[in-house]
Amino acid sequence: MTTDYEATLAMFCTALEMKEKKKGLYEEAMNACPDQVGKETFRMLRDAELEHTRHIQETYEELKQGKVWADACKYYPEQQNMQDAFRNIAEQHSKVAKACGDEIYALDTGMSLEQASIQFFEEQLKRASDPLERRFLETMSIDEREHFRMLADLKFYYADPQAWLMEKSKARLDGA
Repeated sequence: MTTDYEATLAMFCTALEMKEKKKGLYEEAMNACPDQVGKETFRMLRDAELEHTRHIQETYEELKQGKVWADACKYYPEQQNMQDAFRNIAEQHSKVAKACGDEIYALDTGMSLEQASIQFFEEQLKRASDPLERRFLETMSIDEREHFRMLADLKFYYADPQAWLMEKSKARLDGA
């Protein structure tokens, strides 16, 4: 039977593995995508995973040294709204390239990995009792949901750019 401390450290190891896998996927997709919208979106996701990895690693190291959550968990800044960031990127590059639309595999895989991360952090949240640990896990879950929404939005953008523009760019039919 493992202690709460051992379970927490194991959680960090699993989280780091998941982050590395997603970072690698987004890096590959970014490099393979000739379309600026996809390239920028995958870059943002890769950078977010890098930041999460850094934060998780720092917290993990602090806890390994025997510090409690209050000492280990430093302020974790909220990320920008990635939906708004994606909308701005897409509006700057109004022509949709078909080539990156072929990266649907990367989008689907990313969405699956993000969903697995959400489930992982939600499961960890069920066992967490420390308020700061709970806040950490809630923040990670929220960030993973934001990544999932961003990938779903990019997939919608490539599948039907005109519908995406009508729905997401706040365009009106009256031309005003």
